[in-house]
Amino acid sequence: MSEGTYAIHFDASAGRAYVNVQGALSAKTIRNTFAAIALNDIWADGDRAVLWQARRALFPPSFEFADIFKTTQLSKALTKPGKSAIVVAQNSEMVKRVARFYQSIALTETARNINVFFDEDAAVAWLDE
Repeated sequence: MSEGTYAIHFDASAGRAYVNVQGALSAKTIRNTFAAIALNDIWADGDRAVLWQARRALFPPSFEFADIFKTTQLSKALTKPGKSAIVVAQNSEMVKRVARFYQSIALTETARNINVFFDEDAAVAWLDE
């Protein structure tokens, strides 16, 4: 794993990125991870989909929703049209809220379509549509 990012795996045949979010959620780490994805040629030349696996993510008491806005400008500059699916644990209310917050920003600020799922198979099926 690179410094300041969550673990990323690229599927060269599809041009898709898979992110394994474990441990504490951090807006800065999410931003760094997306930047690493957006700058990767495999992804940029592929279907530009991202599957964020966040079922093992933890919501830290220090998380600041305002930090998401601080990263929005960079995210807008790097964002390319495509889809991102975020898989969260059904019982993790605050992680779901973070995912929905990113979903609402994408809807109003970018050309990305983000959806939140509780089931990985459903998320992959949606990305494949």
